[in-house]
Amino acid sequence: MNILLVTPYPPVLHVHGGGVRMFHNIRILANKHTVRVLSFVENDEEADLVKSVEPICESITAIRRVPDFGAHWFSLAPFTVREFGTPAMHKAVDDAVRMKNVDIIQCEYLQMAQYRRAGAFSILTAHEAYSANAYHAFQSVTDGIQKLRLFSRWMSMLHYEVSMCNAFDRVVTMTDDDARYLRSYARQANIRAIPIGIDAEYFQPEPDSSHEQQIDVVFVGYFRHTPNLEAAEFLLKEIAPYFPGIAFVIAGSHFPDTIQKTENAVFPGYVHDTRHLFHPPNTIFVAPLFSGTGQRVKLLEAFAMGAAVITTSLGAGGFPIVHGEQAMIADTPEEFRTAVAALISSSDLRARLGRRARQMILDHFTWDRIGGQLLTVVEERNCRGAL
Repeated sequence: MNILLVTPYPPVLHVHGGGVRMFHNIRILANKHTVRVLSFVENDEEADLVKSVEPICESITAIRRVPDFGAHWFSLAPFTVREFGTPAMHKAVDDAVRMKNVDIIQCEYLQMAQYRRAGAFSILTAHEAYSANAYHAFQSVTDGIQKLRLFSRWMSMLHYEVSMCNAFDRVVTMTDDDARYLRSYARQANIRAIPIGIDAEYFQPEPDSSHEQQIDVVFVGYFRHTPNLEAAEFLLKEIAPYFPGIAFVIAGSHFPDTIQKTENAVFPGYVHDTRHLFHPPNTIFVAPLFSGTGQRVKLLEAFAMGAAVITTSLGAGGFPIVHGEQAMIADTPEEFRTAVAALISSSDLRARLGRRARQMILDHFTWDRIGGQLLTVVEERNCRGAL
C-alpha cells in the first residue's frame, strides 16, 4: 500500500521523544509498504536533519512551516491548527493524493489532523491528549481573567480533538489512559493504545562502573516542552539543594537562562548520544513530571540502560511499574527526597531496580514486539469495518 505520513516536526532520532517514535514508525511501515513523508521544518538545520530519514522510506520532503498569527475572531479551532496550517503543506498533501495514489494518510499529532483527506483511509497518531493538558492548565490557575482564557482554550481544544478523533478511521494513542480518556468523549472513534518502543540492543547497560563513577542524578528533556521545564524547576528548587554533595545533571536543549540554578547542578546542553549519561548502578534517573500526557521516551531509555529511576505517578503512565520493583514512584517533594536518599545510600537497591527495569523493557517495549501492532493498524485499511 501507499502511505503518506505527515509530521509537524522532523521524524528523527536524538532530538525529542516524538521524533524517535515517528522515525521507527516510518521504518517499520516501510519494510512492507511504500511510505512517503511530508515533514514541517523550522530552519535549515532541521531541513538537514530530515535527510537522515531518506534511507528508510521512499521519500521525505521538508516543508518550511509558516504559522498564521493573524486574528481569527470567529474561528472555533484552537490556535495550534493555524500554527501548523501552512498553505504549502496543504498543497503538498493535495498533490500527493492526486499524483501518488495514496491509500492511507497518517497524521502525526493532533495539529496535523487538518491534513486528513476524504477518500483515503486515515490514521491519527495522538502522541498526547491535548484537551487533557488544556484542562490541567485551566485547573492550575486562580486568577479570574487567566482562568476564563484557559477555560476557553480548553473548550476549543476539547471540541477539536473530539471531532478529529471521530473523523479519522483509526486513532492511536501511546497509553491506555489516553485511549480511555479520548473514548469517553469521542464515542464514534476507533481508538487503540500502542506504546512507544525502543531499540534495546542500542540502549543497553555498560559494564559495571561503580568503582570509577560517582553517583549522579540525571534528567533529560527538551525544554521547549512545558512539562520538562516544570520538572527541571522542581529539581533545582525542591531536590538538588538537599543533596549538595551530589551532582544533578540536567541535559537538553533550549534550557532558559532565567531559571535560578544551584551550585551542584550541571547543564551539558543537548547530548546527541544520551547513553553517555548512564553509568549503572551509579546513575539515578529522575523524571518529576506533573503535567502532560502520553508516554515518555526518556524513561524508555533510562529503563533500557538499567538505571534506577524515580518518577511520578503521571510519568509512569504507560509502563507496568510497581513502586519499588521497576522504579520508585514519588509525587511530592518529600517523597522525592526520600527516594533520592534511599537510592544514594544503597547500591544494591539501585542495581536491583535497574535490572528489573531492563527486563520490563525486554518483556514489553522492544520494537520487535510493537512493530506488528503498527502494521496491523494500517492493514485494516483493507477491512474498514474491523474493530
